[in-house]
Amino acid sequence: MVEKYNLSSNSWVNQTYELRNLWALAYLRNQFFGRIKTTCQCEGINSLIKAYVRKKDTLLEFINNMEIVVSHYRNNKRVAEFNSKYTDPLFVTSLPTLEGFAAKTFTRNMFREVRKEIDGACVMNTELVIQDGGKLYFKCNSFGMPEIDHVVEFDRVGGMLRCECLWFENQGIPCMHIFACLKHQYVEFILERLVCKRWTKNAKSDFMKSNVDDPSDSDKVLKCRLGVLGAECSKLMDVACKNSSDFVKAMNDIVNTITKLQKQGENPHKGDLDDDYIVDPLVVKSKGAPKKNSKFKQQRKCSNCGVPRHYNKSYPNVPGRIPKEKVDDDIEKNNSSHLDMLTKREKSAEDEKR
Repeated sequence: MVEKYNLSSNSWVNQTYELRNLWALAYLRNQFFGRIKTTCQCEGINSLIKAYVRKKDTLLEFINNMEIVVSHYRNNKRVAEFNSKYTDPLFVTSLPTLEGFAAKTFTRNMFREVRKEIDGACVMNTELVIQDGGKLYFKCNSFGMPEIDHVVEFDRVGGMLRCECLWFENQGIPCMHIFACLKHQYVEFILERLVCKRWTKNAKSDFMKSNVDDPSDSDKVLKCRLGVLGAECSKLMDVACKNSSDFVKAMNDIVNTITKLQKQGENPHKGDLDDDYIVDPLVVKSKGAPKKNSKFKQQRKCSNCGVPRHYNKSYPNVPGRIPKEKVDDDIEKNNSSHLDMLTKREKSAEDEKR
């Protein structure tokens, strides 16, 4: 390209070519990136968040929307874990033993990628070229393309296979040439050194166990303990449900352990309490003034005479004020009933006019 377009004097082209080992794929085949080589994952997350976030949202609405997004991610994660642990895929290759071992070891998404390599190994031609002690060297090529060869080194002592295509070093899964060599040697399982821990079903077990006793973050410790207990209990369920005696024994042990831990939780320091032992504080009543008792409610008194049951405006002995005449209860009831009847008649007349 430099010769074709006469770019030998271009400083940017020369500088970029000097850094070719940082961007050219041919120099990055032996580097592991966790199957992330572009920003498509970040772009996908941004496009998902755009559906839940708007410019006019308040801070509270933004937090609620982000919680919805995170809940969707967690739900997808739980669904993927359930499919990996409790469902069996359909075997489609002509190497069912290797395919079954991969299905038990890898997660469902990674199993699909490994199955492609196993399927490709079925049409590979494999030839033993050199045998040097515990090391075997194979030459592999695809059926119909004998001119393209790949050399695979098989170390029987170390239990490791290495192909010159560097697919395992770059992607973290064995290539079809390695599976072809395993087929040639009648190996019905994937060697331990060819299994990348991060692609397996129990990838988080070591991480959670390493953080179980981390004193710096109690919330993190609690979540790790829940994860470890859940993983171990799932293994126990798979093993104990196959036999009735094992099931009864496991159930009895679980019930006894739960009862013992519950008793310890009720009395965590029974019998060895010290004077300096700090316990939970006493539960206090709500803040503010105490509630008033209605029995001792003070009656309102007149400001002139200090006598209850009347006040200043209704005080009868004020000079110049005409006392209010008392009206019998029967007369007052009759007056009120007559007033009600008159108001009803007026309303009915207005309705008829309308």
